[in-house]
Amino acid sequence: MEFQPAELDRVKHQIRSLGRRDWLWASIAVLSVLVVAGGVLGLLSLKPAAMDVTLSVPMVVLVGFLYAAAVAVAGFNVYALTRGKEAEKVKTELLLETLENEVGRLQGMIDPMTRVYNRYCLEEMLQKEMSRSERYGKVFALILVDLDKFKEINDRFGHLMGDFVLAEVGEILRSCVRGSDVIIRYGGDEFVLLLSETDLLGAEVVANRMHKKVEQWNATNRVARFDLSVSTGISIYTEGKKATDLIAEADQQMYAMKHRSAAARTDAVH
Repeated sequence: MEFQPAELDRVKHQIRSLGRRDWLWASIAVLSVLVVAGGVLGLLSLKPAAMDVTLSVPMVVLVGFLYAAAVAVAGFNVYALTRGKEAEKVKTELLLETLENEVGRLQGMIDPMTRVYNRYCLEEMLQKEMSRSERYGKVFALILVDLDKFKEINDRFGHLMGDFVLAEVGEILRSCVRGSDVIIRYGGDEFVLLLSETDLLGAEVVANRMHKKVEQWNATNRVARFDLSVSTGISIYTEGKKATDLIAEADQQMYAMKHRSAAARTDAVH
């Protein structure tokens, strides 16, 4: 999801190195030079005065023809090599420009805090999943995740702690889904998970895994002086549903869980 500068530099180097792999052309050019040199030496070694006239004239013509052909071949190879290098250079620069543009586009889709997709990608990603679902007749799940009492974390412990918690939640979410699933930071403390080809049962498994991971984080965390909790809501896409319907349904379920959790805490106090 994230393209590191070192990786980009390595890819650039590999692309540029492709243009330097001209050993075949270089071999042809060297061979052509050797042929030309041989023709020159052959002409210099001929001594027409010491030869029979009937033999020397055809030999001179033959050697001259071979020399002219060698010069033509050498010239063509040099020309082809030059044009080939120019074409390779242009293609390399275009490829590098395309690579940098694509990396820039991808980086613009990533939320810098959590290293997941940002909200601007939600509509595009959601439409892709809906189209894929309709094409193959598969359902997919949307999970809305909200950090409980995140404002209190910012108010009590500062925004740096809030940023740390968001980054940690991003790591937790990535550990709970497949590589083909999509994680989007929907709001300040809300995330959307798009789980391709996943039904309600599968989505509940992911949500339960998420809650367990949060509990594990609370048990092992040595930085934050509080327990983290999240509320989740699930909606399943079926043909005919709109994107807004999916989000609204998950939002209702998420707030229902949040209210149940708040009520449970109140009962525990009393």
